[in-house]
Amino acid sequence: MEQSRIQSYAAVAEVVSAAAIIVSLLYVGYEYRRTSTMSSREADVILFERTRESNRILIESPGMADIVHLAETAPEALSPADSLRFLAYRQDFCDTWEIAWYYHADGLLETETWEEWDRWFSEEALLAPDFAWRETRRHFTGEGFRDHVDRALAGG
Repeated sequence: MEQSRIQSYAAVAEVVSAAAIIVSLLYVGYEYRRTSTMSSREADVILFERTRESNRILIESPGMADIVHLAETAPEALSPADSLRFLAYRQDFCDTWEIAWYYHADGLLETETWEEWDRWFSEEALLAPDFAWRETRRHFTGEGFRDHVDRALAGG
């Protein structure tokens, strides 16, 4: 009888030990995921840094500021070389927009934050001449993002 009681306790102890191991592995997995996943705030900071870099280019290169201004007011007056410079600058802008789009799609950028960024990107994109997105669009392979920008530029 004593032997059977000890075996019962041993069986319960094994089950409890196994459960404790499973719980601790789940906790370790949760902690790993929590610490290895970017937060929405970190994603936001990356977008601000990329935007600041674009602004730095305009501040430090008056010629580039002139090109952007001309593209937004009289795009037909751009020389072929300045048109290429403007398209490269716009591609960086669209790259940042696409990063934001994927951050949101992956759940890294909160919806409210994404909507604020997307509204700003859309407003800025509407300032550029039509050829800017038409030429830059080919660079983006993800149909979802291209469709999103197409809708934003069409007003919907």
